[in-house]
Amino acid sequence: MKKAVFSLCILAATITSLVAQEEQSVDKPVVEPFASGYLIDNQTTLIPYPKTLEFVIQHKFGTLENGKSDIWGIYNSANVRLALNYVIIKNLQVGYGLTKSDMIHDFSAKWTFLEQTRKNTIPLSVAFYGNMGLNGLNEKEFGDNYEFTNRLSYFGQLIVSRKLTDRISLQAAASFSHFNHADTSKFDYDRIGLHLNGRIKVTEQGSVVFNFDQPLKALQLTKHEDISLKPNVAIGYEIATVSHAFQIYMGYSKEILPQYYMMRERKDFEFEQFNIGFTITRLSNF
Repeated sequence: MKKAVFSLCILAATITSLVAQEEQSVDKPVVEPFASGYLIDNQTTLIPYPKTLEFVIQHKFGTLENGKSDIWGIYNSANVRLALNYVIIKNLQVGYGLTKSDMIHDFSAKWTFLEQTRKNTIPLSVAFYGNMGLNGLNEKEFGDNYEFTNRLSYFGQLIVSRKLTDRISLQAAASFSHFNHADTSKFDYDRIGLHLNGRIKVTEQGSVVFNFDQPLKALQLTKHEDISLKPNVAIGYEIATVSHAFQIYMGYSKEILPQYYMMRERKDFEFEQFNIGFTITRLSNF
């Protein structure tokens, strides 16, 4: 009997040791490359756990140009987007949002099909993000030859990220934007863009965040030389907990949906043309 008990103990210890070794050999994804699926105006490669609902508030005040007369844009015209995103399965998220400007309904999906691992078996995270925008303005805004499809716009983006150190994560991306209807005296139908954004942790809960989005003249159809493709630039500070992330920033575009800030022309690149904005995300598990 004693021999049997002893043999069972030895077997249990061996199995426990093998399981521990197997767990150690598994190269798991890196911890917290980003605190949120949003980084100012951009998406990140981060997707929460399955069955997580993400509530998002994105708010941009007016520009700083009027100074204290409108409290540096706070009491000027603002743009707001409210959204809900849901992770239906591991690394696949779908969402819906509504933006005040042009009353745009957007339907989105994000898929992170590669995740950077701790032992660098996979050195990068790679995600695809896409959305379809539905402009809600009155049909007369689309001219005489109105069709429902004139309301639609699209955005697709391939995002590559890497957590460089425990405190620094960077992303680069390429995107394509398309509008079914455009005022060709001002805008194009299509736009290719490049993106760079990142996060630098300075405290356990605080990080400096930034984004730089550069529209390119490739595929430019209108050929208007006076249309200046200035970059969308923003820098801010993020405070994050397990279920919340709050980012406050100064940015250079009043638009919120990416196809709009990649397509719409901005004013002169001056400090007075920047605006204050914030993004809040809240995670709930079901």
